Amino acid sequence: MAKCELCGAEIRGVAYRIVLDGAEMIVCSRCAKGRTVLGTVRLSTTPSGQPTKQKLSPRLSREDVEEVIVEGYGEIIRQAREKMGLTRELLALMVGEKESTLRRIEAGQLEPTIELARKLEKILKVKLIEQYVVGGSVYSADGDSSGYDLTLGDVAEFRD
Repeated sequence: MAKCELCGAEIRGVAYRIVLDGAEMIVCSRCAKGRTVLGTVRLSTTPSGQPTKQKLSPRLSREDVEEVIVEGYGEIIRQAREKMGLTRELLALMVGEKESTLRRIEAGQLEPTIELARKLEKILKVKLIEQYVVGGSVYSADGDSSGYDLTLGDVAEFRD
């Protein structure tokens, strides 16, 4: 079962990807309230309600992988577009978006959706989407992952 990176509670159903003081975290719904939510991650379970175990195979299910737009996406898109000799208008027509939307994306004012990023990747032949495995290693203070898990809430001091 996935655990909240802030309070350590078990997360069931949907986890939230938030930004807290510049750090991205996967948290429970209670810790996500009142914070900037970047997205959600649906945690898969078996019909009995038990979490699915990640198999030790190189293939991961879609629920285990989170897709994120790379940093500096605007500059990557602009450089690739210019290198191919495309205008913003032409690229906008090719991907089915407004020119103003592409202008804002290139300026870094608007993050493209995963769907739009895929279209841009295909046309411009660049990498705009990174995949991260959700979950991963669990750390504890004494190195034993079977007991209590150390969370950010255990070590950080929060100011009111």
